[in-house]
Amino acid sequence: MTGVTNNRIHGALSWRQAKPVLLHPKLFLGFIDFQAGQPFNYRLLDCWPMLDQHRYENGRELAAECKAAGIVVVWNDRTRIPRPLKKLVVERALARSPAESRPPARPASFHPSR
Repeated sequence: MTGVTNNRIHGALSWRQAKPVLLHPKLFLGFIDFQAGQPFNYRLLDCWPMLDQHRYENGRELAAECKAAGIVVVWNDRTRIPRPLKKLVVERALARSPAESRPPARPASFHPSR
C-alpha cells in the first residue's frame, strides 16, 4: 500500500462516530501501552492489518495528549470509556463539526439537575 497516509482518516464529528473507534481493541492496547511506558514496537505492528496499526497509533497519541494536558485517565476495561477521555473526544469532535450542526451552547450558569 504505497503512498497511503494517515491523513485520509478524518476525525469524528460526533460522539456517535467516535465511540466505535475508541472501543477498538488496538486503540485500547496502544493507550495502555503508552501509559505503561512501553516503547513503540514496530515489529509487532508489521503483522497487523492497516486499520489495527492506525488504531494502535491513535491510542498512543491519545494517551500522550491526555498526559500533556494533565488529564488523568484510568482505563481498565476496554468496553467502558472513562469520563475524562470521553469529554476530551467529544470536545474535539464538536470543534471539528460545522457550527450549524452543533447543539446550542448552554449558559455557564445552566445546571440540568436544578
